[in-house]
Amino acid sequence: MSLKLLHVMINGESSKRSPLTFFVLVYALTIPFWVLSTIVKGKGLPDNLPVTDIGAVFAPTIAASILVHREEKLAGVKNLLKRAFDYRRIKQKIWYLPIIFLPPILYVLTYWVMRLIGLPPPAEWYNPLLIPIVFVFFFIGAAGEELGYMGYAIDPMQD
Repeated sequence: MSLKLLHVMINGESSKRSPLTFFVLVYALTIPFWVLSTIVKGKGLPDNLPVTDIGAVFAPTIAASILVHREEKLAGVKNLLKRAFDYRRIKQKIWYLPIIFLPPILYVLTYWVMRLIGLPPPAEWYNPLLIPIVFVFFFIGAAGEELGYMGYAIDPMQD
């Protein structure tokens, strides 16, 4: 492998962004949550969710924000965070179908398979009025990861 190709793989050609620096920073930001999860057990949290999953989900966006701020100051961080709502980046509208329908279809299929093989559902659901609140929490969690990975690291990695 040539040195030039290695440089492009690590640092990206068209950007000052360094995926290697980003992933090391994400790892460093996640370590305290791993340590905390060995001390604090998630009793009472839905499905005994580990503390790591609650806090570390934001490590990629925090890492990306730190690095973007270093490179592009506050305007760059604002642009990074705006990407969570930038639907215009989706050029082919057919992608809205899996974006909208794939998660609910997967949850329904998982439920049916669990019932088919005799497994009980992991938690009982009594109040469908909570669905919008759950959606907001899932959106925040997904944005916490994806803004970092897709908003910072993907372009230089694809280059």
